Amino acid sequence: MSTFDASGQRRRTDHLPWASIISLLAAAGLFMGSALLQLIASLQRWVVFSGSRQLGDISAEDHLFDYYFPFDPWVPVGTAAQLFGIGALIQALGVLVMAVGVATLPNVSERHRGIAAIMVSVEIALAVLVAAWFGLHGAHALASGTSGTPSSLQHLFLLGFVSTDALIALAVLWRNKLWAASVACVFLIGLSLAGYLLATYVIAPLFAGSSHDTAPWTETVVAASTAAAGIAMLFASGRLVAGRLHNR
Repeated sequence: MSTFDASGQRRRTDHLPWASIISLLAAAGLFMGSALLQLIASLQRWVVFSGSRQLGDISAEDHLFDYYFPFDPWVPVGTAAQLFGIGALIQALGVLVMAVGVATLPNVSERHRGIAAIMVSVEIALAVLVAAWFGLHGAHALASGTSGTPSSLQHLFLLGFVSTDALIALAVLWRNKLWAASVACVFLIGLSLAGYLLATYVIAPLFAGSSHDTAPWTETVVAASTAAAGIAMLFASGRLVAGRLHNR
């Protein structure tokens, strides 16, 4: 933005992009809140429930106790499914708020405004797709935990790969627009089906050793990925403030 001083000289005035900053900070808060709920849920399984197992009992690692996406046969563990479900719903909202923060970045020239509008529409559509899956995911876990039996949404399990593809697409589209948002999308893959499988069979076993079924602390890895996305959002908002103040 440009104005003119008393002598008629052109003077540049850059205002802080408050809409983007507030949205990114809100997204950071939502992601961190979601991660906290997911962490508490994981502790219910891997500390409280696992510690209560007696010799000869079914191991807490058995898929029978998986609350990430309950499906028959399933046995609920405390309120883990409810906490995880609420966390996933909060994360869905965070994705939408993050998309708003990126969409309101004031870095579009008049010449490219038309193309930018099309790209923003695509980005918002992808964010809505991701949020829809996280929302469905959370609703299923919450409903299953509340009733004690997997909801009818269990049959939509494989749709989880759609959110992975959408997040990868967003990461690519945002890599030059807001690098930290692109990184956040990569971390958010942790809650997708592909991310969960990666945590189960690659990341969690690195820390917990081999497993006969589900590696211990798998859901904790997913929670950590959500927290990392929140940290990326904090970094993004900080970079916006620092960049604008530097250009003044």
